[in-house]
Amino acid sequence: MSSASENSTEPWFCDACKCGVSPSCELCPNQDGIFKETDAGRWVHIVCALYVPGVAFGDIDKLRPVTLTEMNYSKYGAKECSFCEDPRFARTGVCISCDAGMCRAYFHVTCAQKEGLLSEAAAEEDIADPFFAYCKQHADRLDRKWKRKNYLALQSYCKMSLQEREKQLSPEAQARINARLQQYRAKAELARSTRPQAWVPREKLPRPLTSSASAIRKLMRKAELMGISTDIFPVDNSDTSSSVDGRRKHKQPALTADFVNYYFERNMRMIQIQENMAEQKNIKDKLENEQEKLHVEYNKLCESLEELQNLNGKLRSEGQGIWALLGRITGQKLNIPAILRAPKERKPSKKEGGTQKTSTLPAVLYSCGICKKNHDQHLLLLCDTCKLHYHLGCLDPPLTRMPRKTKNSYWQCSECDQAGSSDMEADMAMETLPDGTKRSRRQIKEPVKFVPQDMPPEPKKIPIRNTRTRGRKRSFIPEEEKHEERVPRERRQRQSVLQKKPKAEDLRTECATCKGTGDNENLVSRMRLSETKNRCDECRLCYHFGCLDPPLKKSPKQTGYGWICQECDSSSSKEDENEAERKNISQELSMEQKNPKK
Repeated sequence: MSSASENSTEPWFCDACKCGVSPSCELCPNQDGIFKETDAGRWVHIVCALYVPGVAFGDIDKLRPVTLTEMNYSKYGAKECSFCEDPRFARTGVCISCDAGMCRAYFHVTCAQKEGLLSEAAAEEDIADPFFAYCKQHADRLDRKWKRKNYLALQSYCKMSLQEREKQLSPEAQARINARLQQYRAKAELARSTRPQAWVPREKLPRPLTSSASAIRKLMRKAELMGISTDIFPVDNSDTSSSVDGRRKHKQPALTADFVNYYFERNMRMIQIQENMAEQKNIKDKLENEQEKLHVEYNKLCESLEELQNLNGKLRSEGQGIWALLGRITGQKLNIPAILRAPKERKPSKKEGGTQKTSTLPAVLYSCGICKKNHDQHLLLLCDTCKLHYHLGCLDPPLTRMPRKTKNSYWQCSECDQAGSSDMEADMAMETLPDGTKRSRRQIKEPVKFVPQDMPPEPKKIPIRNTRTRGRKRSFIPEEEKHEERVPRERRQRQSVLQKKPKAEDLRTECATCKGTGDNENLVSRMRLSETKNRCDECRLCYHFGCLDPPLKKSPKQTGYGWICQECDSSSSKEDENEAERKNISQELSMEQKNPKK
């Protein structure tokens, strides 16, 4: 849109070529594009100056000179560009944010221009800031693709046209262009010398050296000339000033107040550490000298102790000889006094370097009652009934861990359990624990099977317990076909605790309501010993469960509680009413005697 040359043959030059420099932008790391000079003699892209907030222009029509002093210097290197391929340049210059609300994407202006993410408002729209930038996620896909295509086409066209013009230009035209360029450079140098000095803030504003793309290029060039590879150095993009433990992390060299403070603080800390190390070294030397002195004294005391022990041994032997002589003189055996006895050997404790007590094997090795082996003593389980030991894996069924024993419960093997279950009483039984205490245990009975009178009952089947199989059903043999006499095991010979007791007689005969017969299964009655609670505690009568009012499905008696029938309950209530009436009458008579009628 320049109107400086109305003649098509008049050469036109940009500001960078007029000044004869190859500038580097202060706001981004990219080198291609159109540049404008700042009032401080620096250079920036014109597109960067338009899109970065805080950048001002001296002449809005010509867009020059550019002023960067109004922008906060803390923005330099504050954010990392998400489009830069080289991480060393990602924190150079100033990054702008996506204008889509709460988006946290940051990028350089020229990087966004390459990706087609820059947009402008229409000319007819009156907006204070008509320049917008969106990230790839919030930008229009087709619009972004079209802008990126145009940018790449324009870059390739400019390169090709420049090469073609250099070939087509004649030496005379080239000389004329160079002469004109020298004139413009002379005018630019004169304008720069006569230009008033730019305003500079009184306080020096620090800026990280790593935020300048030109400085990084110069340092990389220097490293290349010195033969140093810059790829081995990690790039620290963290902007945290302190670590977890409160100490400040390493700061990259930069002309900033933060780095200066870090440098002085590091030097002071190193001085303190050196002083502390010297002090600790002196203390160490003193302690070593004291240790040597104590070691010499310890050796002397050990030697004197050994001499005293030898002298003590000689005196003890002489004393024992004199004591034996006295015994022979008296003709009696005299007890040697404690002072003449040989001292017991003192074992060094654990603190003095002695060995710790090791657990020895038990004096008695118990053998398993099934496999007859005494290995794995820690896996042997004692039966509280037959007093035999069994391996956990030898039991039927095998156990994976030790059963829990308490004060009121004990454990018995399967053989003792089978023998004890056949000798239990009908419903309740009393058990005697190994310590002599007694407790009651309820036995869960199997349901009664219906057996016709004309058919003989089935022979009782006894499981074969001496064969152990997995995955197959346990075989049974009828009671008539079993061997006449099984070989008794060792625990059968020792078993003398459980003896077969006679079964309790069935005392329940007749129901008091229907006068029908019954047994222990369907009558509420009284049995011996622990069954005194299974009867009406008043009239001592028996009742069918179904004859009660209301009828019941099971015995109403509970452990620790009494029970009375309905008639006894009603009679007791009538007696209570009669007693209450008598009390009322006696109270009325007493009142009449106190207050006689006139």
